[in-house]
Order: sequence, then structure tokens, then C-alpha cells
Amino acid sequence: HSYLRKGAVDNYDTIFCVGPHHKNEIQETEKIYNLKPKNLISFGFPRLDTLLNEKQNYSKNFDTNNNLILLTPSYGKNNLLEICGFELIKILLDSNFKVLLRPHFKILKDSKKLISKILDEFGNNPNFSLERGVIPSKLFHSSICMISDWSGISFEYAFTFERPVIFIDVPKKILNSYSDDISMDPIEISIRSELGYVVSPKELEKIPELIQMSNDNNQNIQKKIKLLRTKTVFNVGKSKI
Repeated sequence: HSYLRKGAVDNYDTIFCVGPHHKNEIQETEKIYNLKPKNLISFGFPRLDTLLNEKQNYSKNFDTNNNLILLTPSYGKNNLLEICGFELIKILLDSNFKVLLRPHFKILKDSKKLISKILDEFGNNPNFSLERGVIPSKLFHSSICMISDWSGISFEYAFTFERPVIFIDVPKKILNSYSDDISMDPIEISIRSELGYVVSPKELEKIPELIQMSNDNNQNIQKKIKLLRTKTVFNVGKSKI
């Protein structure tokens, strides 16, 4: 409700809900704004089910020991790439990680000078690559960590691979100036610290150690994220059309 603008879904009769948070937010919105009740279906997240199927099919063929980090900044003037992306890429490369940078398409359009600066500095490094389209499945599945800010792909990643996401704590973009009318925290805020690690842009040097710690404590993290996935998403594994 902080991302969708006020009234964005008010005129729908039926909504297929990803999880309980959708139902709760919509029902409270109906109550606050005196709206007609909608038909809310406990559906799930087909994209997640697709990724889980891919994971089963390809896990034996993908090398997850290649130290590949996916860097997926969202758009907006305060995205992680604008605030600390250059420094973060350098820290990761200096720590012998491979880095695939996949900016939101709006960053590619609106921040051409920054992209050029990054390519000038890191473009010749064999451990760095820039993806302007969709992350190839092979690289998505063979990566060991995702670093993001407020991008929705972080939920897909954590719930698919049962690995924590590292969130750079930049200011959240809020498109609904009336979001405080709803009493509950948006899902991207309420479970952020449970889904991974929240790191200040001033403490980027901690990130290589966090990645290593996640790999060392993998089984406990997997159990935690599986439980969180069950609580957050309806019909896991059964919603794919």
C-alpha cells in the first residue's frame, strides 16, 4: 500500500491475493475508505512456483561455487546504485566475488552517466558484468547472494533459494502519500530483517563477511526462510498456471 497509488485497486471486483498481507491491506482499505467489499481469492505467487520448478530441474547442473553476487538496485533518486553502488561493486570485486549488476530499466534510462562511469571503471574486469535485460536463468540459479534495496525481486530470490538477501538501507520510495492511513506496515518493511540483513550504506565493508556467514549457517537460514515463505505466500508450489 506504500507502492501502489491510492485507489489503484479500488475498482476491481475480484483480486487474486499472493498472501495474507494482501487480504489484510485490502480489507482495511475497504473499511477506511468505505468501499464495496471485493472477492479476495487466496491464490499465491505463480512466478515463485515457476522459479521453484526451475530450481529442482537445474540445481544439479548449476555451479553454485562461483562466488557470483547479483546486484539488483530498484529505481528512484535514492536507489543503492546512486548512493553507494560504485563503492559496493569495488568492495565485492576486491573480495574476489563476481558481480552481475542488473539495474532497473529506469536506471539505465535516467542514470546514463553513472552507468558509463561504472563501465569505465569495471567494464574490463572479467569478474564484472552488466545485464540490461532479464537475468539469465543459469546465472540467477548459480549465484550465491543477492544485494538489493527495495526491489521486489529480492522476495523471489529469498523464497526460491532459501538464502538471505542483503538489503542496503537507502530511503524507501513511497508512491502513495496516503499510505499511513493503513495501520499495518507494508510487507517489504515488516519482514525485511527476517528475510535477510539490512546494511547501512556507511557499513558496506561488512558485506563480504555477511555473505560468508550466510554460507556457513546455510541450514538454519533455510529453515527460517521456508517458514517465512509459508506464512507469507498462499499455496506455495500449487499456484502456477
